[in-house]
Amino acid sequence: MPHYYNFTASANHISYDPYWYVKLNLPLNSFLVICFLTLGLIYFYAYDSKNGIMIAILVSIIFLLNCIYRLKIKHRTTFLFDKIDNKFYKITPFGKKEIAALNTILNITTKSGAHTYCYILTSKTGSSIKRYYLTNNIRNENQNNPEVRFLEMEIIPQLELFLNLDKELLIALDSKDISSI
Repeated sequence: MPHYYNFTASANHISYDPYWYVKLNLPLNSFLVICFLTLGLIYFYAYDSKNGIMIAILVSIIFLLNCIYRLKIKHRTTFLFDKIDNKFYKITPFGKKEIAALNTILNITTKSGAHTYCYILTSKTGSSIKRYYLTNNIRNENQNNPEVRFLEMEIIPQLELFLNLDKELLIALDSKDISSI
C-alpha cells in the first residue's frame, strides 16, 4: 500500500504531512512573474514613469516569496499527535511548535463549500474555542483520487480513534458553553 501523506501511526504517535498533495504550480507562477515584469516595462516605456516597474517588481517578489514559502516551508510541514507529551505539534524546518493539548481536542469536522472541502480540528482551551485546519482545501472532483481517499479512509478515522473522539454532534452555543446532542 502506498504511503500517502507520509503517514505513520503507532500506539503513542500519529504523524502526517498535511500539504503533501498540494501542487506548487511553479510554471504558472513563473509565467505570471514574467507577465508582470513585461507589463511593468511596457508601462515604464509608454508613460516614462517608474511606478509601473516598481509595482511589477513588488508583485513579482510576492509571487516568488510565495513559491519559496510553499516549496521550503509548507511542503515540509508535519503534524504530530503525541500521547506521551499529550500535545499536538506542527513541525516545520524552523522547529517544533506546540499547537494544542490532546485532552482539549473536541472533534474533527468537515468544512465544505460549493466545490471544496477540508478537515478542521476543534479544541477548547479555557473559554475560547480554536480551529486548526488539518488539510488544505480539497476539490470535490478529486474525491476519487487515491491520495484523497487515503486521507478520508485511513488518516482521519485513525486520528479520531487515537484521540478517543466521540461521534456525538457538538453544538457551540457561544464561546463559553458547549452542549452535546
